[in-house]
Amino acid sequence: MSDEPAPPLAEAAYGPEAAPAAPSAPPEGVQRQRLHPLTPLLESFRFLTAAAAAAGLQAFTSRNFLFALYIALAAAVIGGIASLIALQYRGFVIWGRELHIYGGVFTRSHRTVPLDRLQSVDLVRPIRARLFGLAQLNIEVAGGDGTDARLAYLKADRALALRAELLAIAGRPAASATSVTEEPGAEAEAVPDRDAGLLVPQLTVRRLALASFLEALPAQVTFLAVFGTAFAVTGSIFGFTTVATTLWVGFLAPALIGYVQSTIAAVNRFLRNGRFRIARDGTNLLIQRGLTDTSHETVPVDRVTGVSFVEPVLWRSRRWKRVEVWTAAVAQQSATATRSTTALPVGEPDQVALVAAEAVPDLPSVFETVRPPRRARWRMPLRWKKTGAALTERAFVVRHGLWVNVHVAVPYARIQSVRVTQGRIQRMQGLATVRAMAAGGVGHDAVAVHRDAREAVAMASALRDRADAAAALERPRLS
Repeated sequence: MSDEPAPPLAEAAYGPEAAPAAPSAPPEGVQRQRLHPLTPLLESFRFLTAAAAAAGLQAFTSRNFLFALYIALAAAVIGGIASLIALQYRGFVIWGRELHIYGGVFTRSHRTVPLDRLQSVDLVRPIRARLFGLAQLNIEVAGGDGTDARLAYLKADRALALRAELLAIAGRPAASATSVTEEPGAEAEAVPDRDAGLLVPQLTVRRLALASFLEALPAQVTFLAVFGTAFAVTGSIFGFTTVATTLWVGFLAPALIGYVQSTIAAVNRFLRNGRFRIARDGTNLLIQRGLTDTSHETVPVDRVTGVSFVEPVLWRSRRWKRVEVWTAAVAQQSATATRSTTALPVGEPDQVALVAAEAVPDLPSVFETVRPPRRARWRMPLRWKKTGAALTERAFVVRHGLWVNVHVAVPYARIQSVRVTQGRIQRMQGLATVRAMAAGGVGHDAVAVHRDAREAVAMASALRDRADAAAALERPRLS
């Protein structure tokens, strides 16, 4: 052992200087920016509407209009006081590269949004907010569950300025005004050429209404046919009076709720996608939509983890499809809240191909998939012909569905892991399932079901090789 003394320690650590850590919270005394005073009223709009309807029903049935008026005045006073108190504890602060959101009266909350991981800031204007010239900001951040945030409500011009400020801090420049109309009050009809700068022409109300009707028609007709047949057959046997009462109380009334919900969902889809416009600005897809509730959405192309092509049965004769894109920020939500962004509500083949290629470069919109082996047909007799998988040049593609034909394409560079599973019955048949999980993972995987076991192993190996090769070429690497 050497008796030489150890060398002295350096005065400072070697290597690049570490940037000083940002404070976890703004210091005391920093002025919070307030939300609009009408925010609590607008957030409780549904409750107030239900309360008003109940008071009106009570006044109509009891003929005591004065009592209903007193109840309404008391609710207004109590609600106004509660709103004023709530506003004192709600607000936000931009401190450094973080957005701090405060809320709560009895239970205080303080939420920190790291702007370094900001993906997009969407401007949304529900109809109840548009009446007062207000808007809300939906902030999507790459991260785990619950990383998305919302600022509601702000004046529309203030919301636009805050959106631009947040994007600038995150290093994501705001969209240019020539791509998609950004002014919330601007109407498309005021623009001389409303399709200028758009990827596809603005979706007409007529086509969207027809597409929504054709998409909802099979479920509506099936419901009416099943219950109409059941009513006619049982009525001819037991008598229509008894059957009518039994069917209504036991079956028809509960099922009617689902029927109404299906109809409302179709109407909401039509209203949500009205006046749809999509444009490309740098590395972002800019989407503007809405007839009653309007929204301005930003989809970062470098975060797209998958593209879905949806083809309802009554659209096939017209060759229409819907294009939906998934991003890393969306995929990281919980499985029950996973959603996609509609990049094209309904379009013809050339429009679908153009939008798909903009979302994922060189991605085709028509695929040839290979069905599972015939020995797997008994496991899915109706869906066997509509099920398949393929390894294309750019993406792993799976096909599924019966009434609605769906192709899911996951680019190789976005595949994070590949898994082969084999159940007990699959093992007896020599079958296996291949699951490719995209970056962000939860709720949106490409699953090739009931493949030949040897084919499944070879497919998984090829997927891993292609995913590693594609991801290695990306800078920065998402997966």
